[in-house]
Amino acid sequence: MLNESKVMRLIRQKQLKKQEGASMIEYALVIAGVAVVAYLLFGGTNGGTVGTAIQGAVNNSVGNL
Repeated sequence: MLNESKVMRLIRQKQLKKQEGASMIEYALVIAGVAVVAYLLFGGTNGGTVGTAIQGAVNNSVGNL
């Protein structure tokens, strides 16, 4: 039979499961955001912002030799 302590324990367990699910979703969103930023900086068809800058610097250095 359910008494007050059992009901409170069941409610608490359910709340903890909800919090764990929310945490996993938050981590997934953070990872997706980092992946997008990394793609914009380093990826893409032309090497991204950082990739293009590095390639330009290397080409200038080799051209000056």
